[in-house]
Amino acid sequence: MAYHTNPFLERMSERTTSDLDFVRLFSPKILEKLAEDAFKGGIHIFRSAPGAGKTTLLRAFTPTALRAFWTARRSPELAESFQKLVSKGVLDDQDRPQFLGVLLSCASGYADLPPGADIKQEGLFRALLDCRVVLRTLRSVGALLGFSTPDQFDTIRLEYAEQINDLKGIPRLASARELADWAEQHEQRVYAQLDAFVEQDTADMPSHFQFEGALWLQTVQFVVEGRQVASKRLLMIDDLHKLRRKQRALLIDELAVQRSTIPIWLAERSIALGEGLLSQGVRQGRDIHEYALEEMWSGPRGPHQFATFAQSILDRRMLIQDVVASNSFSQCLRGELVLDEIRTEVGKGIQVFRDDVQRHESNVRYSEWLARAEQHSAEASIESLVELYVTRILLARDESKRQMTLDMALSTEELDDRDNSQVRGAAEIFMHDELKIPYYFGLDRLCVMASANVEELLSLAAALYIGMQNKQVLRKPEPTLTPVEQEKLLKDAAKRKREFIPKSHTEGLRAQRLLDSVGVFCRERTFAPNAPYAPGVTGVRLSQSELNKLETATKALAEKSTLLIRVLAECAAENLLLAKPSAASTSRESGTVFYLNRTLCAHYGLPLQQGGWQDITAAQMIDWMERGLVPSRRPRLEMS
Repeated sequence: MAYHTNPFLERMSERTTSDLDFVRLFSPKILEKLAEDAFKGGIHIFRSAPGAGKTTLLRAFTPTALRAFWTARRSPELAESFQKLVSKGVLDDQDRPQFLGVLLSCASGYADLPPGADIKQEGLFRALLDCRVVLRTLRSVGALLGFSTPDQFDTIRLEYAEQINDLKGIPRLASARELADWAEQHEQRVYAQLDAFVEQDTADMPSHFQFEGALWLQTVQFVVEGRQVASKRLLMIDDLHKLRRKQRALLIDELAVQRSTIPIWLAERSIALGEGLLSQGVRQGRDIHEYALEEMWSGPRGPHQFATFAQSILDRRMLIQDVVASNSFSQCLRGELVLDEIRTEVGKGIQVFRDDVQRHESNVRYSEWLARAEQHSAEASIESLVELYVTRILLARDESKRQMTLDMALSTEELDDRDNSQVRGAAEIFMHDELKIPYYFGLDRLCVMASANVEELLSLAAALYIGMQNKQVLRKPEPTLTPVEQEKLLKDAAKRKREFIPKSHTEGLRAQRLLDSVGVFCRERTFAPNAPYAPGVTGVRLSQSELNKLETATKALAEKSTLLIRVLAECAAENLLLAKPSAASTSRESGTVFYLNRTLCAHYGLPLQQGGWQDITAAQMIDWMERGLVPSRRPRLEMS
């Protein structure tokens, strides 16, 4: 086995990764989230921000990967992956792989075709895709059968069902070798046509009148030594966002009309939707099924399921390194605070509490609460500090009420009744903000910071792994990373992410200004003394009326409104903002909430829980994008 300097910098989707390394690193947990319908005939569109795992998922169903899974099926580390593929009907316990996954990418060649939508240009696009589907299919059959030389393709005979009579562009050749030669020559003719492209109309121009590749793939039979092989098929087309918009629309529309009997998986980045992403929901139809990969991890159990998936990914990568003396990533991260490491901060927090509540000492209303608080102060533990901060928040809430009966003492039972997990979450982030007690540490919070994105998870893990390496090399007595060490590494990674935004986006500076402003706004709402939106605010919402203003802006604001829509769409497509629909209620209309990426939440010092948001206007957003938002100097109570 090859060992890697930092295994978390390896990207499995890259073809430089060997198939053996790929299957060892592949986490089968993602297969549990695949809908059963995904293997039925029709169009299935997988969409996500970069790094969510689209290409990795597709590669798992290619012939070389399936052969690697089957060959290593007895290996304990691959047993789960193999059984998951068996349960999906992709592999078999006894027989060698017969599932033919055909993967091709739109990353090169198609954008070279001339723009436009006339019959000639559409025909060239169809012809190029068709010959590549044929060529990739034949090569995939060879890979599935373990062919090593071109001569072996002579053993494959092609037979055709009657329905294939509809094909006009792809010839009905019985020899796989001859058909592969045709596909290669056909592709060369398309490029020759491009090189000599002028307004000409020759009878032998390589132009197709429909996409025939999928029709051919679902009807052709591959026969080797009298036995039919590769009877189950899956066509996978990656990087659909690299096509021109008209090419993408033409491909999806025509494939849907054909009502394929085999599953066709199309994968693209969310950016392909452009401005439509802001109002995009997952659509299901009779022949088109759409899946947002990030949404696979939503729902009540979504975060827990993603954490399980993430831990599987991290642990598999720990197996291919030999620097850190552990095969478990989580065992290298200390998940709890130790009093001795933050005793000074705890003492400071107790004094801050005493100073803050001193003005209430003569108020009989809070006498019992303060008496209990004094008991906690004497303990001087992490748990007692949390209790003090909870008490301080609840005191501020009671104080903010417009109508109070000052002469009635509040019991400790009343204090317990008002306490809940949201208030405790606010207490923890307050302690972090005021006392610098670590908050961003442990496997669970690492997984939340990843924002359901595998590449982001690996980037954060790579930063932590460097810390582990350093401790191992320096032979530190404590091999695991402490909460303080974890937080520093993670916040440094978050800072780099924020600094990279202007370099990776078309409106990078405006996007960065807007995100910074959302961060400032959320901090001001989060750290009000009474924590009115506990555990905190991590998103902003535009109501439908405000969204409509952007679409119907007056001439004076039209340019900036269009610019804001583009910036929001790009941020959502790149996983910097998570756009979620907000349903109407009796007190408000519907709209869209834009939650900050969780790693950016760490940069801005915000809690990681999702849920708290505040309404803003389109005019505010435009101003933030252009000029930014300056934070106010002191927090204020929000009156209830």
